[in-house]
Amino acid sequence: MRKNLLASSLKAVRDGKAATTEEEQKPRKLSGVLDVQRGLDQLSAGAARQIDPAQISESAVKDRFDVQDGLEDLVSSIRTSGQKLPVLLRRTHQGPLPYEVVYGRRRIEACRLLGIQVLAHIAELSDREALISQGLENAARLQRSFIEQSVYAEQLLRHEFSREDIMEVLAVDKTTISRMLGVVTDVPRAVIDRIGPAHDSGRRPWQQLRDLLKERTDLDQPALVALIPTDAASSNERLHGLIRALTQKSGPTPPVSVKRVLAEGRVKVESAPGKIVIRSSGEEMRAFSTFLDERLEQLLADFRGDGDD
Repeated sequence: MRKNLLASSLKAVRDGKAATTEEEQKPRKLSGVLDVQRGLDQLSAGAARQIDPAQISESAVKDRFDVQDGLEDLVSSIRTSGQKLPVLLRRTHQGPLPYEVVYGRRRIEACRLLGIQVLAHIAELSDREALISQGLENAARLQRSFIEQSVYAEQLLRHEFSREDIMEVLAVDKTTISRMLGVVTDVPRAVIDRIGPAHDSGRRPWQQLRDLLKERTDLDQPALVALIPTDAASSNERLHGLIRALTQKSGPTPPVSVKRVLAEGRVKVESAPGKIVIRSSGEEMRAFSTFLDERLEQLLADFRGDGDD
């Protein structure tokens, strides 16, 4: 399968051999899906180069929500043992920096924090070839959450990848890719970004959120973001907190009642829509209650206008 071929080529890049000639150290030009595999095989034969992280720009397609996630451990590992796996860069022909990251963003950031150069392979890659390489490398090494995978799939679709190509790159079936794209279509990106990767939450909570949002058409994007709990310690808690907020059934709004005190406190009246309560104390007020009770029918008739011409 194409995925296995590309995965093998990416493994070859990681296991790369020393270059034997100066020509082998030059960036290779790749074209087409199968050429990506062949080109990466050739690239693995060349020696990785030391590149200043300041010369590397970000990729237009992000394979992670947060490059800082787990970065401290990686910094410690590289400080102690050095960078074991080269990153993959491609040359840029526009913009101020000569290189753009294809994969290895965390390794680049770790080297930047350590103030050292990053070990990198360099290739001439089109946008499509870079995305294939990025997707396959991360499928092999990066444990993306469901929503990270879904957002990545949507980015590939916007870069004119077919669903079949995306399925191949992400190693998912037609049903799964449809669910992924459905979630990122119906859940606003601002909500996804505010929640975060939610690594411990699979498809079902995100699907539940999608279904709830279809019902809650009264809530705009700012209102939805405001419902996400700000005191949640993790992205999983933010996701489930938003689901709880959307599923809570608010009880009926209690009627507004108005209370009045008459006759120097001897008569208390409480009125609300559809209800009036009169409480009285003292001999005179008890007589007033009887007086009122005897005239209720006439008062109701007067209110309705019975007998009017």
